[in-house]
Amino acid sequence: GGHAVFADLEDRINGSTDLIRVSGLRSVGQEYVTMLKQAGESKIKTYRAVAWMERPVTPQALAVLSCKEAFVIDQATPIRVLHRRSLAVRQRTIHRIKCSPVNRHFMVLELSTEAGTYIKEFVHGDMGRTRPSVGELLECGSADILQLDVVGVEM
Repeated sequence: GGHAVFADLEDRINGSTDLIRVSGLRSVGQEYVTMLKQAGESKIKTYRAVAWMERPVTPQALAVLSCKEAFVIDQATPIRVLHRRSLAVRQRTIHRIKCSPVNRHFMVLELSTEAGTYIKEFVHGDMGRTRPSVGELLECGSADILQLDVVGVEM
């Protein structure tokens, strides 16, 4: 039946790479896909990211950022998508950030943001095109993102 097909697909994907894990695959109708797309455009998305910081982040900077109320960033269309998106500066809301240091230069970020926020660019700043960036907010020089996972979409 259908369940065996999805179980086989999960096994094949999970067996082919250590880069991702797939579980709970199932078939959904077109109405569900449409609803997901519409919800994804207007809601809050939560991400977990592994980030590198050029300079060690102070406990004070971490505390300030983790306690910060929702705030707005300005994002010019990222360089990496300029070939398919028109040039504009968009305002996006960062609802919450939680920073968990791994060591002096690496941390795990949990971010809840307005849909449409370019997360990678929010972390590294996109050569000044996203302001403020995580690197600026943490006063750690440059920052970069090594891994990014979507962990939730609030509808």
